[in-house]
Amino acid sequence: MTLASPKDFGRLDPGGASTEQSAPLLLPSVRRPGLLSVSLVMAGFTAMSVHVGLLAAGVPFPLPRPPLWAQWLNESFIAGGLLFFLMLAHPRIGHRNIMARIAITFVIVATIQETVRVAVMSGIVTGGWAYSAIGLIRPLIRVFILAVTCVVGVRWVRNVPSLLIAALVIAAISTAARKFIAYALDPLIQHFAWLARPDLYAFPYPLHITAAAYLTFAEAVAGSVMMTALIWDSLPGSKLVRLLAVALLVALIKGVAGSTALYSAFTGETVLLGAISWSQFFLEFLTLGALAGLAWDALGRERPAARRKAQ
Repeated sequence: MTLASPKDFGRLDPGGASTEQSAPLLLPSVRRPGLLSVSLVMAGFTAMSVHVGLLAAGVPFPLPRPPLWAQWLNESFIAGGLLFFLMLAHPRIGHRNIMARIAITFVIVATIQETVRVAVMSGIVTGGWAYSAIGLIRPLIRVFILAVTCVVGVRWVRNVPSLLIAALVIAAISTAARKFIAYALDPLIQHFAWLARPDLYAFPYPLHITAAAYLTFAEAVAGSVMMTALIWDSLPGSKLVRLLAVALLVALIKGVAGSTALYSAFTGETVLLGAISWSQFFLEFLTLGALAGLAWDALGRERPAARRKAQ
């Protein structure tokens, strides 16, 4: 089964840049920016409410203890989703140099995975802003390694088997790098452990903490709509199929699809309780991806007729 053809993804030179004569803009023009912004605010609010609602209903927060092999396979889910995103986004980013493609991929992964948001919310909940900022070092390095390996590795992906092999190899590199980074940085981070603070609040959080949680979720919303804008026109099938594809890609890149499938056995007293625990994040990011896709299709992308008229 072939994933892509030169017609779909452009011709690649040895350096990985497209040789097409006319290069498209990185992001397409937005048809109705005001309404799109409002709809994305609503999408973020709805997706975040899935998580908050399930927590309020008594679904426990997942605290897994997965073995190394499960971490590796979970990373392969993320890498596979990211490789597929890069293939779909090739018509828009394939003509750019490798550093630009790494930067774009880095931003997509970092925002969907809420990298900055986690640190900000940690600072708000604990008051330990300095230690929360230091805690950004490891996830940002990990995201950078993942972005570099996926951008380099995608050139060898031609079909489903090669995508699976590439995802497993990239995941092995990323998992090993994460362990090495932890080994190298833990002594440095421990040196600043005195800056850490205990939690000042616990769930159910007061209004200002809940408001901050909703506002900072804008990071994931921005990453999801950016990814959608880059790949929407390359997605095959009906609108429903496209929405499902975007929803699954967002959940894959976030890491919750793999976590739900693999970590449930290492979370909670039973596999079922673990799956229920992880479902709050899986459903949250499925909802976010689907609503971001719906908003972009309705209000963001130019219609073919309007594009021809503008030309």
